[in-house]
Amino acid sequence: MDTENPPTLEHGIPDPETYLPGTPEWLWWAIGGGVLLFLLMAWGLFKIFYRPAIAPPVIPKRDFFGMALKKLNSLEPECSNHPLAEIAAQASLALRAYLAGSMSEPALYETVEEFKARKTNLPREAETLLSDLNDAKYARSTIDTEKSREFITRSRQCLETIHSARTVTP
Repeated sequence: MDTENPPTLEHGIPDPETYLPGTPEWLWWAIGGGVLLFLLMAWGLFKIFYRPAIAPPVIPKRDFFGMALKKLNSLEPECSNHPLAEIAAQASLALRAYLAGSMSEPALYETVEEFKARKTNLPREAETLLSDLNDAKYARSTIDTEKSREFITRSRQCLETIHSARTVTP
């Protein structure tokens, strides 16, 4: 017996494929279009819902101490040319800008009366200095080199005291 060609029985029944209709061409186009539509929808949903996490922008740390110290140092040569009120105003602004920027202290936006009325966690020296600067800002003044240098020196010492206290305790 031949193993390659097994025997067949003649039964007179034709193959079933002869009775089935052929697959119409439009069906294949519809299936291909459906698959393509599904892939496009999947890609669109992926683009809509999968967004890589956007890292918040890194804001560089500002050196408020350095800026205030630089401002106070720039006032030194102006002592002999500008009135005491102007030097006091600039020194006060430098200190208040440092307090506002580094400690979120509202001193920059307050009057001295509001500042005194509020309980602050600042050293007593800072409160006294800001009061003295305020008095000098609004008093009648002339060019007083000695007093101007004293205000700048006191402001620098106060700034360093506050900054050193801040760096020791977070």
